[in-house]
Amino acid sequence: MMKKALYWVLSLTITLVFAVFQRVTGPTYPLKNKVFPDGTAAVSFRLPRSCTIGGKDCLIKIDSPEKIKGYVSWRRYPAGDSWTKTEMLYRDGLLSAGLPDQPPAGKLEYRVFIKREKGDLELYAKPVVARFKGVVPAAILIPHVLFMFLFMLFSVRIFITVFTMDTVIKHAVVLNILFLILGGFVLGPLTQFYAFGAYWTGWPFGHDLTDNKTLVMLAFWLAALYAIFRAGNPKPWLLAAFSVTALVYLVPHSLFGSELDYSQNQVTNGRK
Repeated sequence: MMKKALYWVLSLTITLVFAVFQRVTGPTYPLKNKVFPDGTAAVSFRLPRSCTIGGKDCLIKIDSPEKIKGYVSWRRYPAGDSWTKTEMLYRDGLLSAGLPDQPPAGKLEYRVFIKREKGDLELYAKPVVARFKGVVPAAILIPHVLFMFLFMLFSVRIFITVFTMDTVIKHAVVLNILFLILGGFVLGPLTQFYAFGAYWTGWPFGHDLTDNKTLVMLAFWLAALYAIFRAGNPKPWLLAAFSVTALVYLVPHSLFGSELDYSQNQVTNGRK
């Protein structure tokens, strides 16, 4: 009984590591760092890369104990527009500016500068790209995240079982596939529809990497399920299914996702 509890704790720990890694390495995770505009006092900043239309999460923030001035240059991406300059507002130790809303899957690239007598200081070495999304109802988003988390949790637990037991409990694999179907093929498309206006942008309709990764994982877990009932030794199939799942979760989330083509006013569905 104690071993089982330890295995579940280990599975949870590994799952959390995968989840955090995928989150912080993704292209939508905000950029955070510190700079020293005058060579002494540190100034920390947060640059958003994912924005909710009509929300308050698309605010560029620079924390500074001393009053400073700055501005943001932004333009639609990729559209080839001229840069638009927006002055930042300093209040109560915070220099900030918001970015204008864009349609779902629309993107802005922007540059942030702190004004100095010896020359303006750019906070980041290259333009930052922020993608806009619609509001996803919590009743859809929370279960989606929960089922995908449970899928990874059970995947790790099954992987551990392969090395600690003679047989793998069949219903655990069935339940794991159910988590994947509910999270990735039912609630996932609903989440994407509310966020970007399309249900499925992976194969065969597009090249969205997140959708295609989900499809590959399902294929390998279905093969593993078949092996449990038909193969003499299903363990290699289970190890293959977990290996593919682990590789998928090591790929940053939202790579090659939906992008609005401003010239045609349509979403390119992950083709760029």
